[in-house]
Amino acid sequence: MTENKAFCSRCGVEVEPHKATCPLCGTSIQQTEEEEPTSYVKKYPDEPAVKTEKTGRTAKQKRIFIWEVVSVTLLIPLLITLFVDLIVNKTVTWSLYPISSLILAWFLISTPLLFPNILPLLYIGETLPPAIFLLVIDKIEDGQINWFLDVGLPIEAVVAVIAAIVIIGSIKIKNKGMNIAAFILFGAGLICLGIDFIVLKHTRGTFGVSWSLYVLTSTAVIGGFLLYLHYRLMKNTKLQRKLQI
Repeated sequence: MTENKAFCSRCGVEVEPHKATCPLCGTSIQQTEEEEPTSYVKKYPDEPAVKTEKTGRTAKQKRIFIWEVVSVTLLIPLLITLFVDLIVNKTVTWSLYPISSLILAWFLISTPLLFPNILPLLYIGETLPPAIFLLVIDKIEDGQINWFLDVGLPIEAVVAVIAAIVIIGSIKIKNKGMNIAAFILFGAGLICLGIDFIVLKHTRGTFGVSWSLYVLTSTAVIGGFLLYLHYRLMKNTKLQRKLQI
């Protein structure tokens, strides 16, 4: 703490501390009590730190919630269908078809919700249930396997191979956007082409395609347009970045 300097009110000379009179002119010096320096007081008090708790769900929790809702939504019509069939026919007959379809839908929806980042499980969960579904449908008709090996299994193989190509291509590609939708359209067109070929071979015994050509043409045109838009927009974006630099 520094001492306060005193000066004579008459002649202005500096006076030593605790002197009663000025040594030059004899004027009495008025003594003032020294004030202890006070710490700085803020005008406004600090706002209390409020701990904010995150109330929003994580991405995993959202997926689990959606999965639970979907499961209950599919379970209700499944039970209703089963009970109606049992009440009317006293046994399970026609309800096997909608029940099988609902179970298939549950597997197809559950896999990406529960295992979104595990590619092997995601792929198996999206390709194996349809194959089992086709086998069950074939078995329900007369208790025997009639068309599954000739039609169902080849169709499932075509879907599995094309789906794998689309999924891997979509993951590997760097710039994602409308090109992913284009790849899916191309894959859908090829799947329809394969289904048409397999069904004609089974029903008519001839090699060829019919209706799938219209689907393939449509998907190719729309997919090509999406690819054009995607890479055109990418080119414009890169050009704008260069101009800004």
